[in-house]
Amino acid sequence: MSSTRSRGILAGGVAVSLATAGIAIGGGTGADENVAAVDGKITPSKLSKKRFKPVSSLLGVRNSKDHIDGLQSNPASERLSFSKNIKVDLSKAPRCTAPLANGTTTEFAKAACPGKSFLGSGVAEVTAAGPTVIAEPVVSVFNGPGKNQLRLHTYDPALGAASPIVNGRIIKSPVSGYGQALSVPEAPETGGVMITKFNSTVLRARKVVRARCKPKRFKTHRRVVYADGSSETVVTTQRCRVKR
Repeated sequence: MSSTRSRGILAGGVAVSLATAGIAIGGGTGADENVAAVDGKITPSKLSKKRFKPVSSLLGVRNSKDHIDGLQSNPASERLSFSKNIKVDLSKAPRCTAPLANGTTTEFAKAACPGKSFLGSGVAEVTAAGPTVIAEPVVSVFNGPGKNQLRLHTYDPALGAASPIVNGRIIKSPVSGYGQALSVPEAPETGGVMITKFNSTVLRARKVVRARCKPKRFKTHRRVVYADGSSETVVTTQRCRVKR
């Protein structure tokens, strides 16, 4: 099933009216109505100043629940850039080239992509007007199927077949002062609901993320583009300590 169709399923599968889904016809743009946030955390935070060492990396986004009314303009694409003292090398892990259909369970995905192609996991949150959290999908991160590609598999029984695969790619960041970025050019179309949280942690044991404490902070930069064409950026900073 194509990613476009899967996103359509998520938009149509929840119990809301989607006649005008994803189109902001009310007071403001997506950037006006949403308070975007970005999460980034490197563990451990005490690292060498010179040598890059394997770390675990939490990366995610959050959106506010204040303006979910079924007519809001939802995120259409995401780009999460990280500072140059963080490096991602997906060649350190095997790729999973097995097909993963939307709506498959977490157990099925892990059986189809065994071993170290599974890089880590996280959680998401789907919220309807009210606001009411209607689902909390499990997020599983798999390397592949292609070079520098990631599949963010999600599943929640409340969504069932509407649980989408989110496709990402590690790219060179176009943002000055940053090194690489996770690009998600097609965020899931959620219609009258909104993904208010989506994150994942890549395991340190996979050795695909490395970091050093020079300078003494890690930065994560989020650029979100909404379905109505508006956009916004937000940055979070984490301090680190030099390991003597």
